[in-house]
Amino acid sequence: MTTEGFNFKEFAADLAQQAKAVLPENLSSQEKKYVVNIVNNFCYLAGEALANDKTINFDANQASIVTQFIGEWAFHKSVDLIRGKVDPQFRDSILQKIAFTVFEIAKQALLKKLPQDQMINIVEHHVKKVYDGALSELMKKGALSNDQYKVAVKQSNIDDMAKQENEAIAKTSDTKILKLAAFAMLLKQMPNEKIGTILNKFSSSDAQVLIQYIQMDDLESKIDSSIILKCLQEIKSTMPEPKKVNVNKTISKFSKLMSMTDMKILEKFVSDERKLVKEFILNSEYTDNTRFSPRLLQQITKYMEEKIHDYKKEA
Repeated sequence: MTTEGFNFKEFAADLAQQAKAVLPENLSSQEKKYVVNIVNNFCYLAGEALANDKTINFDANQASIVTQFIGEWAFHKSVDLIRGKVDPQFRDSILQKIAFTVFEIAKQALLKKLPQDQMINIVEHHVKKVYDGALSELMKKGALSNDQYKVAVKQSNIDDMAKQENEAIAKTSDTKILKLAAFAMLLKQMPNEKIGTILNKFSSSDAQVLIQYIQMDDLESKIDSSIILKCLQEIKSTMPEPKKVNVNKTISKFSKLMSMTDMKILEKFVSDERKLVKEFILNSEYTDNTRFSPRLLQQITKYMEEKIHDYKKEA
């Protein structure tokens, strides 16, 4: 029996999208692709294992926590290995050791009901131990020189990002910070699969700040609700108004489409549609357009236009 409410496939894809939004700019396109794939693959495998593990009986939140730990550390240490100039042939095996360690340590921490800050520190301690040990083994085997080892072992993308986030926050105006915090509250209410897509539309520095706020459990309690409301209203005021739909023009276009299309073809297109939509499409005398909003009329017209176009293309 899988963990109820935990879609590991979508969650892994979402974490990969979040990783994509905060990739270091100085990585090559191939290196960026490698990091994102590592995050997605490791989170997918870990999520699948957790979802189907009958022995621990984690709920969706607990499974998400373990998977997110793996995603974060897969991201940071893959960047560290790249910046440390560790040969690509050794990277996967090192990252696999790290992912397995995080998987086991995080699971045990949850089962023991450790506080979150303690869990974070324990996981980080063991990640560093595995990472340093793996590099030391490579040096002993002659796969890394002593100088290469020193460069690789001192890499810490997690510290670099924390420093960048603090600098970004310090450089950002108080008003912008409040707006980002308010927007982060909105993002926290959205499905996971949409968050990464939205973060990609922000600059790297703003995305880092947003992620920091999204992951902050008590964000809502730290800012006065009236200030947040004001910020959200200001954000809304800066967004472009949706274009108004010209109903007469839309109906005219729709009618022309229907008159040029065989009734049997139309019947085929709408066989599974709701009664109201079916009547509107098939009955040329059905003129009660008030049952549909202008936007829905536009969507129906566009839908039928695409269906007719595809049919003619295939014919």
